[in-house]
Amino acid sequence: MPVDDEWLLVTTSHQYSDGDHVELLVRRAEGSVEVSDGGEALARLDLAGVSVEHGRARDMWRRLLRAHEIELHHERLSVQGSISDAGPLVDNMANAVANIDGIRLLAPPPRSPKFAERLVTFFQAEFEHVEENPQLHGRSGGLYHPTVAVGDPENAIYVQAVAGASLQTRQRAIEHAFTMFSDVNGALPAARKLVVLSDTDWKSEQTKLLATISYVGSWSYREQLTSFIASSEVPKSHILMPTQDQIPDGTN
Repeated sequence: MPVDDEWLLVTTSHQYSDGDHVELLVRRAEGSVEVSDGGEALARLDLAGVSVEHGRARDMWRRLLRAHEIELHHERLSVQGSISDAGPLVDNMANAVANIDGIRLLAPPPRSPKFAERLVTFFQAEFEHVEENPQLHGRSGGLYHPTVAVGDPENAIYVQAVAGASLQTRQRAIEHAFTMFSDVNGALPAARKLVVLSDTDWKSEQTKLLATISYVGSWSYREQLTSFIASSEVPKSHILMPTQDQIPDGTN
């Protein structure tokens, strides 16, 4: 398909990693032929978040350019040869571009949002007043920043997200939440303190410990979190998720 007075767009049988066919630009000039990718190879890598300026991506990029004997001019790949070699030149360039596209596999996977970020996003969709990392002053003089404050601005519920990828980090998260909410006892009643666990796979003794100083919910039972925050009635049990060991309200 003609693109302008000089270039012809050619769709090849080669494919990118996403299944799209490789398209090239071809033009004839003074007894020779030039084949170009039109800048598509670098553009696709850029969209995938891959830079060929450093690291393994740079090494693979340079190796492929040498292997296919193609050059880079103004961010476009190109190769020139005789008109009689037009077919092999197109095939070589298409093969090179498809191989270069494989460099995008070096792109780091998208970062999964931290549990605290997911929790804040969830509350922002459910409630009008959401304050991230509010300040709480403990009786010891310590200053704390729970994950979020939600609900009535004059009587907000302070929420601490608790998660961890290992037993050690999970235990530290439990200890931090317990220390913070214990230190603000008296100044802040249990009904305004909420710990949200990342899942339900926590030891029962950990849940019981937290329930002595705050309410405890789980990401797996988010509807109970919203009901607790939105309701004017204080639940008798401090555990806002199904459990065999319901903790009665025995603290302030």
